[in-house]
Amino acid sequence: MEEKKSKSNKLYLIIIILVLLILNGIFMYNFYSTDKKLVVTEEKLVETGDAKAELEKLLNETELQLEQYKGKNNQLDAMLKEKNDSLQDLADRIESVLKKGKISERELAKAREELDVLRYYKNKYLRQIDSLATVNRNLVDANKNLQQDVDKQKRKVEDLTMENLKLNNKVSIGAKLSTQNIYVTGVKMRDNGKERETNRASQMEALKVSFTILENFVTEKGDKEVYLRIANMDGTVAFSEEGSSNVFKYQGKDERYAMVKSIKFENVQQDVSIFWNKGSAFSKGMFKAELYCDGFLIGTKEFEIR
Repeated sequence: MEEKKSKSNKLYLIIIILVLLILNGIFMYNFYSTDKKLVVTEEKLVETGDAKAELEKLLNETELQLEQYKGKNNQLDAMLKEKNDSLQDLADRIESVLKKGKISERELAKAREELDVLRYYKNKYLRQIDSLATVNRNLVDANKNLQQDVDKQKRKVEDLTMENLKLNNKVSIGAKLSTQNIYVTGVKMRDNGKERETNRASQMEALKVSFTILENFVTEKGDKEVYLRIANMDGTVAFSEEGSSNVFKYQGKDERYAMVKSIKFENVQQDVSIFWNKGSAFSKGMFKAELYCDGFLIGTKEFEIR
């Protein structure tokens, strides 16, 4: 009788231990699942309204600009459709991100980068289309009395132009240079000629921006110009005189820059440093160093001058 009671007690004990193990497993699963969700939700979400408006404005402008070329000839119309479809595909990709209403800052930055790409190709395609339209118009005007020769020459020129355009359009966004390890510091020269880093406005004699350009086998080798623009935190240019001749083209507008550095790019990774001697005292505050090359923003870095 005692032996049966002992076996029964052992069985109950085993059942209780199993139940406790199961409950403990459920608790740990819920704990880590909840903790993971909390970590995910820590990422700051931002509104996409401004970026949506920017995309819509860009698409409307593009449609109006392309409309003026329609109906000129079949070759040009076919090209217009090809370019418009290409731009629309890129716009759809951007819109698929923005339609969420609220996205992470990282996603918004990526969407704005895609908008830069869309502007670049819009301007590029418009120049190509205008060039082809001009060729057509000049050929017709110059050879009204020799229509047969005109038609033959026209077809030859258009075929050559279209072939060149097709080759040019093989250059993708992969040609854009990329940077990493951007480092910004003030510099004061010692009496022995060596640099001493400082972030104090009263001691800074120059600004030094160091960065690494990553390897890229898509972009063309050769001389490239990297522009350094110093901006306030609201995006406006800093440390530059109004009317300065130091300007470069970005998205169709003149932008003032602090310094330009010519480099020879051989498709492989290389380290670059840009020194800017302002020539006058630096102001205190938070700023952004922006790097541009080939019409693209290729890197930014925030820094403080105390």
